[in-house]
Order: sequence, then structure tokens, then C-alpha cells
Amino acid sequence: MTVGRSRRGTAFGVWGVALLAVVTFAPVVTYGFAYDDHWTVERNPALAGALAPLLRNLLAGRAVARGIPDATRPAMVMSLWVDRHLFGSDPAGHHLHSLLLYGGSVAMASLAVLSITRRRVAAMVGGCFFAVAPVHAEVVAAVNYREDAIAAIAVLGTLAWLFAPRRVPASVDGSVLVAALVLLGLLGKESTIALVPMTFAALLSRRDFRSFIDARRLELACIAGAVCGWGLWRAWLRLSGRDDVPLVLVQRGPVERLLRTARYVVRVACDGLAPFRWAPDYAPEPTASGWWLAGLAALLLSVLLLLRTPRGRVLAAGIAVAIVAGLPTSPLVSPINERADRFAFLATFGGALFWGDLGARVTRLITPRLRPLVLALAVLPVAGLARRAAAPWRSDSALWSAAIERAPDSARAWTGFSRMRRMAGDLDGADRAVARAIELEPSFLRARVTRVYNLLARGDVVRARGELEDIRHRGGGRQLGMRRAEECVQLNPREAARCVDM
Repeated sequence: MTVGRSRRGTAFGVWGVALLAVVTFAPVVTYGFAYDDHWTVERNPALAGALAPLLRNLLAGRAVARGIPDATRPAMVMSLWVDRHLFGSDPAGHHLHSLLLYGGSVAMASLAVLSITRRRVAAMVGGCFFAVAPVHAEVVAAVNYREDAIAAIAVLGTLAWLFAPRRVPASVDGSVLVAALVLLGLLGKESTIALVPMTFAALLSRRDFRSFIDARRLELACIAGAVCGWGLWRAWLRLSGRDDVPLVLVQRGPVERLLRTARYVVRVACDGLAPFRWAPDYAPEPTASGWWLAGLAALLLSVLLLLRTPRGRVLAAGIAVAIVAGLPTSPLVSPINERADRFAFLATFGGALFWGDLGARVTRLITPRLRPLVLALAVLPVAGLARRAAAPWRSDSALWSAAIERAPDSARAWTGFSRMRRMAGDLDGADRAVARAIELEPSFLRARVTRVYNLLARGDVVRARGELEDIRHRGGGRQLGMRRAEECVQLNPREAARCVDM
């Protein structure tokens, strides 16, 4: 009877935390499509066809050549295909799907904290922390970024499974099931590979490393098989030029890459432990200084000091998880964006583990009747900030206005603002904004493509052709929007102006 009540209470708490997440970000279902949603979701013709041919193109590496967005993320594309056939072009259904996926990731985070700490109060506190994190706003509010929620469900669900108490050896069925979950996450977004370092970091909460591994050999072997199979597929795509994940083309020396990685890791870890800072965009940064190595050393030292006491092991594991969770998107891999709020999504689980354990200790000093009130007083202000962080994603106008306000030195923000002004009919404002973008970052080719569309909107086909030639000369022939721009410049001025829709 006691065990049954305990399980019911745990299930109630987990679903309650997931409901908190859904309620916090509920306004997103009223939002429209914004930013990358336009080309990956709204105007993606590949989603209108049958599913089987689409998946064959994705898995066989033909998707890049056929212009299918997210060509290396079949699970992500499949989720969008379902939305297109259920909801058509109505963004409300797409956003509802993303919101439910986020609720699922929050439930998995709560279960993972429970499995690692073995304390229900820690799971509830950590789950609430994860549910209302403002830095999660873009993952919930932008349909295109639901891929991070898919990856998180796989990573956190697997951690919950691996760290759960064991009375009998793992079954073959269970091991295959958890490996399938990992593979689904990897096919949703490659950052699922963070599961590997996050598992080792979470192991710092335990002393029985050997017995832990021995009891889970079959599951770990199945997971390793899934990771290796996916890795071979991605290596084949990369070597054959069929991988569409954009990387930084500028060659950086080992010292600069090390310093940039240190800066990235410190920032992501801090955002994971205190996820209150947010912005739709960030300006590119210069080479990092050596002080970031000192910051990274301080984080690692805090982990070592906490490991010296039994009560500090979970806290140490939380910080370690926050440190390693962002490695797959760090400058070691060189993604084209070096900073984005979504990169801290998995790192926030480190914060959930840290604050969940700490919160469970603090609640012992509070009477049981007051605990819900104290938790509500802590959660509600953060939930309000989370809603504020999501609000700019309701439309392109709101998004790029917020972007240039919070990142005034970002060429990408001014480029997006230029497109927004052009779509609103303010061509002079569009020209001023794109000029500012090119002034900030002359090598940012997307801004130059946007200037082509601004010229086409005026019917100035001659200058638009000259701009296109300059972009090709700069190596931007595969920039997003180039194909349509090349079609539009072949038209007469009046038709060219009507051709513009990007």
C-alpha cells in the first residue's frame, strides 16, 4: 500500500511538473511562424508528399541535393511531416506539438533527477527549475527548434532509465528499447551525443562505478551500437558532401579554438545553472582571452572540492553535467553559430540536478504545509520571465525588434530586421537596416542576399544582378535564398518586385 501510494505520488508530481511547463509557455500556441520556420516548415514542399519517399531521401543522403531542410535529422523532419498532414499551414497545431514535446522533456528531466538522487522532493524542485527556465524559450516558441526537445527526451529519458534502482538484470527488450530511444534522439538532432559525457558526469553522484557498469552492460552495449551506427551514417554523409549542418569556414589555430571553447563551456555551464539570461540573437565575438581558461578551471575545481564530501557528490555531478552538456555544439565542432540560447538546453539539466538536490535539503527546514507556498513563490517570478523571453517569437516583427534591442551589434539581427521592414512595405527602413548589417560584418553573406531582395522589391533588376555576381564571387553561391533570387532577376522589373517573398 505504501509503495503504491509512493508511485502514485511520484507520477502525480512528474505530470504536475510537465503541466507547469505547458501552462508557463501556453501562449506559444497563438504565435505565428518566425525566422527559420518560414523555410523549414511553412514553405517546405517536401512535407506535402508521402512519408516513405521523404524518409528514403533523408536516409540515403539525397535530401541536401533536393533542397530538403534538416537533411540530416530524419526524426525532426518526420515530426514536421505529421504536423503538415494534421494541421496544414495553421501554426497553432505546430506550436501545440512543440509545446507537448517540451512537456515531455520536462517530465524526463524530473524522472532523471529522481533516478540519480533517489529523492522525490529533489525531482520536483529540479523539474520545476527545468520547466520554467527562460533560456528554454526559443526551443519551445520556434517550431524549427523543437529538435532540441526531441534530443532532450532521448538524453534525459535514457539517463532516467540507466540510473533507476535495479533489482534484476536488464532485459534484452528493455535494452533494445532504450537504444531505440537514443537512436531516435540522434536522428532528431546530433547534440543527442551529449548523452555520453553527461552519463559520465552524472556518475560522479555515485561511488559504485564498477557495480553500476556491471549491472547495465547489456543496455550500454546496445546504446553504444546505436551511437556507432548513427556515427558511421553521419561520417558517410559528411565525407560524401551530403551533410547540411553549417560549420565555420574560417580556419582557427588550436590556441584560439581552445580559448573559444573555454569561453563557450563557461557560458553554457553558467546558463545551465542560472538560466535567466536570454536573447533572440547574439553578436559575433572576437577571440577569447586566457581568462576564460581561469573560469573553466574554477568550475572544475568546484567539482573536485564538492566530490570530497559524500553530501556534495550530487552537487558536483550537477555542475559537471552543465559543463559537458554543451560540448557537441562548442567551437571544438565549429558550428556556424557560436552562441544561442538553445545550446544551453541540455546543460539546464545540470542546474536541475544541482538545485533539486540543494532544494531537497532546504525544504527539510520548512514545515510540510509551507513547502508548496515557498516553491510557488520561487517558481512564479521565473515563469513570468520565461513568458517574457518567449514573447518575441510570436512574429517576425517582434522577434527582430527584440533582437536588435538586445544585440545591437549583431549583423544577423539587423538582416532579419531588414527583411521584416521590407515585408511591411518600408523599403527605406529595410535599406538602412541591411546597410547597418553589412557595416557590422562585411563578410556576412546573408545580409548581402537580403540586399538583393530589397533591390528586387524596388524593381532594380540591374543592381540586383550585380549584387548576385558579387555574392558568387565571395563564395556564397549556396546561400539560402540564392536560387530564388537568381530566378527573380531574370524577370522584368514589375514581375521581379512581385517575385520577392523572402
